[in-house]
Amino acid sequence: MKKIYCKEWFIILIALTVGILFLFVPRIFTNYPGLSEKYATKVFPVLSRPVTFITSLCPLSLTEIFVVFTCLTALFWLILVILRFRHSDDRKRTAFRFLSVLTVLFAVLSASFTLMLGIQYTRIPLETSLHLNASQKSPEDLKEVALWLAENIQRTREILPEDENGCMVLTTSLAETLDEGSASMDAAAVLFPELSGPDLRAKPVVLSHYWSYTGITGMYFPFFGEANVNTDIPASQLPITICHEISHTRGIAREQDANLAGFLACLNSSRIDFQYCAYQYAYLYCCNDLYKQDPDAYMEVSEWIPEGTWRDWQQASEYWKQFEGPVQETSTAVNDTYLEANQQAEGVLSYDRVTDLIIDYYFTYVKGQ
Repeated sequence: MKKIYCKEWFIILIALTVGILFLFVPRIFTNYPGLSEKYATKVFPVLSRPVTFITSLCPLSLTEIFVVFTCLTALFWLILVILRFRHSDDRKRTAFRFLSVLTVLFAVLSASFTLMLGIQYTRIPLETSLHLNASQKSPEDLKEVALWLAENIQRTREILPEDENGCMVLTTSLAETLDEGSASMDAAAVLFPELSGPDLRAKPVVLSHYWSYTGITGMYFPFFGEANVNTDIPASQLPITICHEISHTRGIAREQDANLAGFLACLNSSRIDFQYCAYQYAYLYCCNDLYKQDPDAYMEVSEWIPEGTWRDWQQASEYWKQFEGPVQETSTAVNDTYLEANQQAEGVLSYDRVTDLIIDYYFTYVKGQ
């Protein structure tokens, strides 16, 4: 009996040690961003290639299947363990076996997460890699960027097809739109090689409508290397979501960097609906700041926005309003904790940092200042 306990104690201690060590690996890389960059561009593609090759063979979201299956299996397994524990002649042995399975699972997940995503959080920020002009910007600069975005919103929106409610619709099928994510990222990578990576297709989530209760539009699942997209969301939000999640498959982990990468991908897409989504997405972020700094300038710029875009925004607002509730609040809190644990001190607020990055992009690459 003692040998069994010693064996399982050994498994538990080794698994815990391995799991904890892997969780601390990104903290070591934090002090060596150059090493993180080499890992993300040289090692990560090699490690992820066999994983993504296998998972890409299935057109369905393996992440969704895994989550549903895991929830059902975990419930069944928990009931089984409780029953075995109650009827076991050696409850300590049952408990040790249960703990050994959990700790081994913890070690495997910890190692997989660190290698497939965790280290990438310590990379050189995309704004540094792209040599963006990060000088202090005035309200006048913000207004200039907002006007540039508004003019392009007007130019692209008038070409787009509309539904019976006057809201934009995608220019092609959903399947082709999901394929366009990698194509758009490749187009942006011609100008910005930092965005290069494997050609992977974003996968639609079947239970997208119910997923909206969490407030989540997309998710990268590092264990499968999959970009998963909520396809129930309004068309005006879908292209930027697809490109954002595709950027994660290319080793871009920080949310503000993925937001910028998604914006650049849509901006350089050959499809007008992707371009429109980039402009109106960036405009919403920039004008939130502009309204706080100069309400009059905000009102002036708003006059450039076409009626069709106001309808698109109204549609998106009404869509998300129906899902507000405790599930969405809990999901946001969990995501906030997750981001803070992965060296994004601002938590979910890190998404909003894309405003500064878009402004810096404009003055560096569009205006050339």
